[in-house]
Amino acid sequence: MTLWNTVYSMNGRLVAFLVGVAVATVFAAPILLATLRRPRRAEREAPLPIQGPAYRGIPDMAGALQQLALADLLQFLAQGGHTGTLRLDSGRRTGSIRLVQGLVTTAEFRRDRDLPALFQMLSLEIGDFHFRFEPTPPEPVRGREVVDILMLWLAGKEDFR
Repeated sequence: MTLWNTVYSMNGRLVAFLVGVAVATVFAAPILLATLRRPRRAEREAPLPIQGPAYRGIPDMAGALQQLALADLLQFLAQGGHTGTLRLDSGRRTGSIRLVQGLVTTAEFRRDRDLPALFQMLSLEIGDFHFRFEPTPPEPVRGREVVDILMLWLAGKEDFR
């Protein structure tokens, strides 16, 4: 028995199947290729905007929260006694933290300010950060130690368990 006889004896079901596969391939291949293609340069995620020249030639610091947790980043900046503004972007949610000589002076996230905003930002696992180094103001500034903020945040997390 030849292949043709087999196909003919199946009342054309195999032919209908093969025609269906061919038609699906014709329509699905461009869609599949479009999803697998490498994004164009303009379509790639743009880096966070940088405004103005760097302070004393120190480049801004930017990265992803997936690689460096906010708690670790804040500890690094506090230990170095750095001054500047840390901006966070997580989807449509944005926030900022102002540090002066390693102390957190202000924080905003969505509509919250200070500790509630910091606690929400510390809970973020996905997003981008951008720290802009700035000159230290000559007058003394009041702020919170990063270690104290982290301890309060961790204690709050334990209360929810």
